Amino acid sequence: MEKDNTLKIELARRPWYEWLAWVVWLFVLIFTAQNAIGSGAEYEPTAATIFWAVFALLLIGGGIVWYVRRQRLIS
Repeated sequence: MEKDNTLKIELARRPWYEWLAWVVWLFVLIFTAQNAIGSGAEYEPTAATIFWAVFALLLIGGGIVWYVRRQRLIS
């Protein structure tokens, strides 16, 4: 007997606005990182620190939302 060694990938069916929210989150994350890098290059340490803090909070927040949704702790 042969084993079936196929890999099946399924995307969760989500409403269009949830995909839009993830795209907006990713855009804001990239925008914030770009501003943080730019502020650091222009020797603006206060602005760079604020942008890096916002970037970290957005990244952590997105990770938490992804984990909670994946574990189906909320609908």
